[in-house]
Amino acid sequence: MAKDLFIDLLYVEKVTDDKRTDNQFKELLNGFKKEYPITTPNYEIDFKKAYSNKRKYYFKLIENDYIKKFNAINDTLEANSTPGHLSFLYDKEFNRITNYLTQISNYISENDLDESLYLKPTNNDKSDEAYIISFLKANAMMLFMELQERFSDLSDTEIYTIEELHEVFFNEEPPQELVVKVYSGSEIKSVRKPKKQSSIFKAIQGDIREDNSEVLSYNELIDKTKQREFSKLEVTLNEKGIIDDNYYFIKKRGNKKLLAAFMVKLTEANYFTERLFSENNPPKKIEPKHIYKFFAHRYGPKSDANKEYRNFLGTEKRAYQKLVDNTYWLDQIK
Repeated sequence: MAKDLFIDLLYVEKVTDDKRTDNQFKELLNGFKKEYPITTPNYEIDFKKAYSNKRKYYFKLIENDYIKKFNAINDTLEANSTPGHLSFLYDKEFNRITNYLTQISNYISENDLDESLYLKPTNNDKSDEAYIISFLKANAMMLFMELQERFSDLSDTEIYTIEELHEVFFNEEPPQELVVKVYSGSEIKSVRKPKKQSSIFKAIQGDIREDNSEVLSYNELIDKTKQREFSKLEVTLNEKGIIDDNYYFIKKRGNKKLLAAFMVKLTEANYFTERLFSENNPPKKIEPKHIYKFFAHRYGPKSDANKEYRNFLGTEKRAYQKLVDNTYWLDQIK
């Protein structure tokens, strides 16, 4: 699989395109290395047993990938970090998993897939597809429930029951006998390998440098309703290697353009106040110079992206849009 099994099975290496023989699947099963959860799950799947080698193979493939994702979520969100950073990480996982649910639902609808086929004693390409996609769906739902059950206090995203997942994402009545159920197994006691201590970026909702009369303050420029989201985006800048843990710009090829595009995108998404008001002076409109000077001051002199920023606002609008379209984290700024 190329990048993400939960998406690749739908669009990249589709089950319906897999023409390997029963013996080939049998050989693949012999080489499987089983994954194990690092902590006791809250949920489990009650699914029909796989009989054919093809179904057994995909069952193990999906199950293993689910456990990897489950372990990664626990490792990520149990990290010793700031509330803002953890909230950002939770929202990132939430969006990723809800995307799985949406894409699986689209696949079932677009391919007119009768999920009940996998419950029947038939063994053909269509019933195999129904079995595998239905198991993928169940795992995506379980992953959502595990994330929510463990870490939903980190964010204010929507909370759903298992029954509501069926209704909201799949437009269907919940089955009388739920496939995703409360975990009934024994407690899992596993020892995690100690991680090397590394620096942790701390997002700051406020000014971080000495006052400069030529530069607007944090509260003057960043809209108060957007400051929490802005701090999450600065975490992204750090994760993408654009600013370091001390809020200094990292001089690397392409970073100036990314920072300039970031400023333009924030402008479009109304992250900046429109006007400044003071008692003795008329309202002052926020202009491009206020924005690039603020960021050059905040991230250090090497971050001055005045030229790139002005080009993206003017003659290079198409280049800006292409960069945003090809850069997921920029495209997602709302």
